Amino acid sequence: MRLVMSMSLLLPLLLGFSGKSEPSVWTREHIKDVPPIMMKDPFLELLGQTDKPIPYTYEEAVKMAGHSCSAVAGAWTITRKALEALFPGEVPERGRIIVEAPGAEDEGVVGVFGEVITYVTGASPGTGFPGGPFGKGYRRRDLLRYKEEPTHTPLKEMVWVFRRLDTGAEVGVRYDLSMVRPVGTPEHRAVAGKLARGEATPEEAAKWKEYWNGRVRFIFKNADTLKGFFTLTEPGAAPPSE
Repeated sequence: MRLVMSMSLLLPLLLGFSGKSEPSVWTREHIKDVPPIMMKDPFLELLGQTDKPIPYTYEEAVKMAGHSCSAVAGAWTITRKALEALFPGEVPERGRIIVEAPGAEDEGVVGVFGEVITYVTGASPGTGFPGGPFGKGYRRRDLLRYKEEPTHTPLKEMVWVFRRLDTGAEVGVRYDLSMVRPVGTPEHRAVAGKLARGEATPEEAAKWKEYWNGRVRFIFKNADTLKGFFTLTEPGAAPPSE
């Protein structure tokens, strides 16, 4: 597997973008401290709405999903790693990537992963922009492809496949969520229910919130160093898509 430069870390420095919102509304630092993913968007450039790469931030992904969790953080990291592999040394192009999902849209949290991936890459399911008079080169619709039926693949074995439309190069990314720490327990699930019903004690609530957010911090801290946590297949080549 070839090593690639972390563009999500390098480009914000080159472009003078800190990736932080001021003033911050967050009570958990990890939400605003994740480096942005820089993307070029040919459609925005065509419309004269930008002429430079755009920062896509974890903060906005959290707003969209409604929370920060091990699924949202995992989907963010899957996307970052796939883009770094497919566009080594360059800024990825939004809307020019096909993503093959490993399950059905409503299967477990597959759809949650998909929404985060759509936000960054522009690859949309059947609800996306059809291209209109601009042609298929600017179509976002059907670039995120879910399975028609549930695959019942264990979450830690699911592989998301990303493919460039221009070159056909592709890479798969697997995220072993079972490696996230601290490990979830039946007790954690029970307290989650109590928290939602307003029945948790202040001590239970504080401890549970630290557990929940600690898992996300673990992901961002260990994503690039923990062996087997995020696994990339060797990028291959397929014929460019029509």
